[in-house]
Amino acid sequence: MIWLDEPHAKAESAYTRHCDTMNCVGFQSNGPIVYHLMGRKSLKITEADIATMGWTVSQVQELEKLCEDAFEATRRLRGVAGWLLSDRGYLQEVVRLRDQYIQVPVVSRTSFPLGRTSSAPNGDPENASQFITALREFLDRWGLMFLSSWGLPTPQGPLLPDYLPAGAPARPTHGIYVYIPMHYRLKGDDGIQAKIEEYQKQAAVKLGIDPSFAGLAHFQTYEQMFRVVHLERSIRRRFENSRRGLVAAIEAAVAADCHLSIERVKRLRKLIAKCQRGGRARIKALHVKSS
Repeated sequence: MIWLDEPHAKAESAYTRHCDTMNCVGFQSNGPIVYHLMGRKSLKITEADIATMGWTVSQVQELEKLCEDAFEATRRLRGVAGWLLSDRGYLQEVVRLRDQYIQVPVVSRTSFPLGRTSSAPNGDPENASQFITALREFLDRWGLMFLSSWGLPTPQGPLLPDYLPAGAPARPTHGIYVYIPMHYRLKGDDGIQAKIEEYQKQAAVKLGIDPSFAGLAHFQTYEQMFRVVHLERSIRRRFENSRRGLVAAIEAAVAADCHLSIERVKRLRKLIAKCQRGGRARIKALHVKSS
């Protein structure tokens, strides 16, 4: 099993505390890696908060509802990240994009996070501009806001309402846009959700993406898969010279951090491996429509 002597244990603890202080999940060459989807708890408002701010009961209820909605949206987006990090096609495209990035001279590379508004400074070599074009196409294809790092994609959430002007660099070009006039009354039996899901599936097929990506079902499972992928990758990089007992240590660490059983972690790792080999379509449990 992996074990740390006292100096290394103190160093790891200090590193974790520093990440917490910087509100980041790690560091790369150009600075901290900020990834807001790694938050795991919804906001709880205490009696002390209410007394300090002088909020009314209705204001507290409204704020709690907004926090719950934001927490739920974050869980769904983490599920999207889990789907992506377990998809062979997506991972292959990340490698190609990274290879293009490496071809750009260091002084001309745009810094992380890599987003739609990233740009190559004037006078940069042609391959810098080519990379920016490829980056935007990549982000739009997979519905991403940006890449916090090569292994941490940040999916685009719903724009409700959508105030981004047409043609704005930050505006996604792929997705389903719905226009509802202010005077048109929506009813529960309109079937709008089913229609949107069908349009989402058609868009995925048109892009050559597995249809299971459309209106992602089982996002709870994919959220867990995301955590497993991220934690295993982080552990392997931190202890790349360790071999004996590494897998068992990874499973134990993931189970403890995610509050899952060892058996569940083993199952998730098998699902991830099968998906990354291109076998997602053969996993019935991930294709059965959830309620």
